[in-house]
Amino acid sequence: MLANYLEYVFKPRTRYPKSWAPAFTAIQLGFIAGGIGLVGRDALLFFTVQNWHLVIFAELCFASIIALGFLLHTLGYAQVGVVISCLAGVGSATAFITLLGWDSMFHLWYINLAILLIAVPIRISLKTALAGLIILLYGGMFFNFSSQDGYVNVPYLTASLLGLSNIFGTLLVLGIPMGMYSKFLVQERETSERLLHNIMPKQIAEILKNSSEPVALENPDISVMMADIVNFTSFSDNVSAEKVVKLLNGIFSRFDEVVLEYSVEKIKTIGDAYMVVAGLPEARADHAQILVDMSAKFIEIASEYNDHEGNPIQIRIGIHSGPAVSGVIGKSKFAFDVWGDTINTAARLESNGEPGKIHLSQRTFDLLDKNSSFNVRSQSISMKGKGVMQTILIGQAVKQ
Repeated sequence: MLANYLEYVFKPRTRYPKSWAPAFTAIQLGFIAGGIGLVGRDALLFFTVQNWHLVIFAELCFASIIALGFLLHTLGYAQVGVVISCLAGVGSATAFITLLGWDSMFHLWYINLAILLIAVPIRISLKTALAGLIILLYGGMFFNFSSQDGYVNVPYLTASLLGLSNIFGTLLVLGIPMGMYSKFLVQERETSERLLHNIMPKQIAEILKNSSEPVALENPDISVMMADIVNFTSFSDNVSAEKVVKLLNGIFSRFDEVVLEYSVEKIKTIGDAYMVVAGLPEARADHAQILVDMSAKFIEIASEYNDHEGNPIQIRIGIHSGPAVSGVIGKSKFAFDVWGDTINTAARLESNGEPGKIHLSQRTFDLLDKNSSFNVRSQSISMKGKGVMQTILIGQAVKQ
């Protein structure tokens, strides 16, 4: 029962404006804090003020309007609920100042509610007009009531306690929404940045956030790896869509972990192909070696999964090194990408490779650590668009 109640109060309705979503819980807590303060204040008046009837009656009248605003906000009518509640709060403060006097400190609610209206995401013209009217009312009440006693005689101790309650109450009712709203904004920004960093290098994301110009980088010396699952078409034709996605997600999620471990950049997946680049956005001397070492892990990871016939999954890998251009393209669903002959050659090496082998260009092989021992086979092959190339097939790379 309690869980259902909490969900009803603190879970925004589907009609609740998306622009208000980070503020929903904060505003709800502000309403609840105000309600608790109301009960305590009325109890104090009931027990200490002889002529309490008029004061509490006025409070309850305005409280009923604020309760309506709370209900509207809870049901998703955010703008109407907050505006009604703020105006009712202003009316309540005005009534209390008139009845109890300026020293009761109810005038603090004018500034509090004006700031709250300015802070919430309603139309600028509306919030400006309402906040301006509240400030004007504040000025008028100051000139007319700041030096006068209220109509209801209140003991000094009660007036002091009311003053303290209004000081703390205004801090809570404004501070809780503002503090939580700020927290939610920080969380939303961190989530957005985390998502952005998941689709492109952090350095590129920072450039993109700080500039409206196209992001374009010259990369004079990088290595590109293309990996592709062998016989994936046959596998996808013989199993359900759920199993296809489960396999790709399982393998590629493991690949993602390795990419993070080796501090290289995953560029994208294209169907069952996986593309990684080393040496950008920051240059590194070991860009070829790091991809060969990483590729050996990829082959090992893939072999831990089975196809529809129960055979271990095999992948072909192609790696080439050279210059490339990288950057961010598009206005919507944009992505960081890499272009150039180096990428095309890596793709050709992959498609002309062998299952479970790493297919290197001679240029990439020349960049490898000479202290490593490889099971290699050199060959000359004819590749579409490239002619005859000297390439190297690595069956296993063992670091000495």
